[in-house]
Amino acid sequence: MKIRGLWLAVPWVLFALLALGWVFYWNYVANEAERQLRTWAFEQGAQGAEATFGDIVRHGFPVLMRLEMRDVTYAAARGGWRAETERADLHVNLLNPQHVTLEAEAPIAVSRANGAVTNVDAEAMIASLRTSGGNLAMAGIEANNLTLDDPAQDGVMRIARVVMNVRPDPRASGEYQLAFDAQALTLPRPVRSFEAFGLDVSALRAAIVIERGAALLETSPQDPLGPWREAGGRLRFDALVLNWGPLETTGTGEGGLDQQRRLDGRLVLPIERPAPVLTAIANGPNVNDDARRALALLAAGYVVTGDDITLDIGARDGVLRIEGVPVRPLPPVY
Repeated sequence: MKIRGLWLAVPWVLFALLALGWVFYWNYVANEAERQLRTWAFEQGAQGAEATFGDIVRHGFPVLMRLEMRDVTYAAARGGWRAETERADLHVNLLNPQHVTLEAEAPIAVSRANGAVTNVDAEAMIASLRTSGGNLAMAGIEANNLTLDDPAQDGVMRIARVVMNVRPDPRASGEYQLAFDAQALTLPRPVRSFEAFGLDVSALRAAIVIERGAALLETSPQDPLGPWREAGGRLRFDALVLNWGPLETTGTGEGGLDQQRRLDGRLVLPIERPAPVLTAIANGPNVNDDARRALALLAAGYVVTGDDITLDIGARDGVLRIEGVPVRPLPPVY
């Protein structure tokens, strides 16, 4: 009887040991996550940035792990911008602590060196980060019913659903793959030269390669993209899907900035019904008279022939050109 009773107790002893082991592991992961957060904040400060947060409160034991942070602030060392929010929650994957997600639980105010402020809010907004051996494996942001509001500007940008992911490009060292998918966008105000397209963009998707991506971290307040441009940084659009007003297309392209920080690049957009697109561009209020007449003649020709075209949109030497026709000058991006 004594031996039988001992065997009956073995499962309970094992369960107790496993429970104690899990408690130890859960608290170890929590302690390590908090330590890494504070180490990261200290390292950011040593590099001239500012990363601060209040007390950390642990939630989720025993199955999940959520670290609640209050009064979170981050100011870049050289980028000239600052982000603040009342609360953000860090979720840690207990089976893979190198995979963490940051969930915004309150609006985020992003201020820039020129004093402009953009308030970012969403029903759900999550940023994720997965590392391998201390290097980036994958990072992403997804949000539902996202709004971006600049109180000093007219209009508010709204996006029903947006997903963006970035990872190192396995085909070339120093390059990154960026995938972007936004559904049901409402622009805050008309886009110059494309005013007749309207404010509603039903879909915008892009597969982009960022060349010389590491140089994007070497920014400065007065010239945030300067080091990237000087390093030869460009964007390569392997695929661009755009459904906006009369325009429905899937194209390719490339782009960057010239010495005056103006857009410099080219988009090639196959269009099955070009006449409504060209007519809409020609009817824009900021198109000069010569370009208006040339675009209207092009549109009339395609109405007669019914042909499709591959629309060539170029930005070079500070001038926007559509099918080789100069449309308007391009100001610096910043």
